[in-house]
Amino acid sequence: MASHVARLSVRPDDQFSTEVKSRDFADTNGVAAAAMPASSSTWIPQQLRFPAAVLMTFSLSSLLLTLSSPVTGPELAAVSRDLTTAWHITAMVIWKVAELWIAWYACYDYLDLAYLTLLNNVPHYFLLNTFYGIDLFTAILPLAIDIITITLPFAVFRRLNSGHADPESKTVNQQVVQDKSIQTLVTVFGSAVYTIVVFACFKSWIPTYMVTHFGGLRSLTKAHDANVVLFLTLFLPLGFAASQFIFVPAIASAVNPGLTDPNIVPEKVPFNPQTATLGQTLAYNLGFSEAGFTPRAEIVAKRTLILSACSFTNSFVRAYFVIEGTEVFGALGWASVWALAAGITGVGFAWIGDE
Repeated sequence: MASHVARLSVRPDDQFSTEVKSRDFADTNGVAAAAMPASSSTWIPQQLRFPAAVLMTFSLSSLLLTLSSPVTGPELAAVSRDLTTAWHITAMVIWKVAELWIAWYACYDYLDLAYLTLLNNVPHYFLLNTFYGIDLFTAILPLAIDIITITLPFAVFRRLNSGHADPESKTVNQQVVQDKSIQTLVTVFGSAVYTIVVFACFKSWIPTYMVTHFGGLRSLTKAHDANVVLFLTLFLPLGFAASQFIFVPAIASAVNPGLTDPNIVPEKVPFNPQTATLGQTLAYNLGFSEAGFTPRAEIVAKRTLILSACSFTNSFVRAYFVIEGTEVFGALGWASVWALAAGITGVGFAWIGDE
C-alpha cells in the first residue's frame, strides 16, 4: 500500500525549489551520540557539554525571568504557590534537568527541542489564561522565555545534526514534507486533533473538574464560551510544532526512503495473509514484521511516546507545584488531556504516513 503522503504529493519533482534547505534526521531519532558539525563549542570536552547546557539554561532563565518580572511578576505571583519548601524546589529542578537530559540523550537538536518545549508548556499558560484571567501577553512572554532558555544552549552546544543537504540527494519523501501545501495540511490536521480533544473535554467534564480540584479559579467564562473555530486557530502553533517534531522527522529521515517509490527497497518484509499464522498476522497488523518496526513507524512511536510523556509530566508539575490551590487529582486530570491529545496526534500522523 502506498503512503498517504505520496497521495498528497501532486506536484512534479521539477516544481520543488532547489533552494529548500533540508535537515538530515538520521541522527536525531536514536539514542546514540549524534555526529556534530564543527561549532564554536568544539573546544569543550564532550563530557562537559551537557552540564554546560544545563548551567546555561538555568542562568538564562533566571536572568530573563528577572528582567521580565516588572511586567509579568504581579499577575503570575497572584496565582503562584510560595515555593519555599525544599521538596517543591527540588522537584522543579529535577524535572527541568530530566527534560534536558531526555532531549540530549535522544540526540535532539535545538529545533526539535524548541517544538517539544512549545508543546509541553502551552498547556500551563493556556490554563492560566483561560481559568485564572492571566493576560495573554503575560502568558506568552514567559512561554517565549521557556523556549529560548532551553533551546539556546542546545544551539550552542549541539547544532543541527547535519549541514544543508545537497538538493540532488534529497529523497522523494524529503521533497514531499518540504512542500508548503502539504506542510499546511499537516499543520491544520494536527491543530484539528488538539482542538477536538480539548474542546470535547471543555464541553463535558473539564469545567466541573476544575471547580472541584483547582482553588482560586477566577472565571469559567472562557471555558463555557469556547468554540471550535477559536480553538482551531489558537492551536495552529501546536499543530505546526507537532508536525515538525513527529511527522517531518519520520517521513524525511535519510534512513527511511519510504514507499513513495515502488522501486526503492521496501521497508516491510512481504506479508502473505494466505500462509501467515495467527501470531504473524497479529504482529503484522500491530506494525511488526521479521524486520521489526519500519524506520518510519519507529520514529513516530518514539517521538509520540516522548511527546505524550513530557506533555503529561510537564503539565502536571507546573499545575501542581506552581499554581496555588491545585490538588493532585486536578493536576493529573489536566495533564491527561494534553497527553491524550499528543498521543492521538501521533497516531494520526502515523495514519497519514500509512503506518
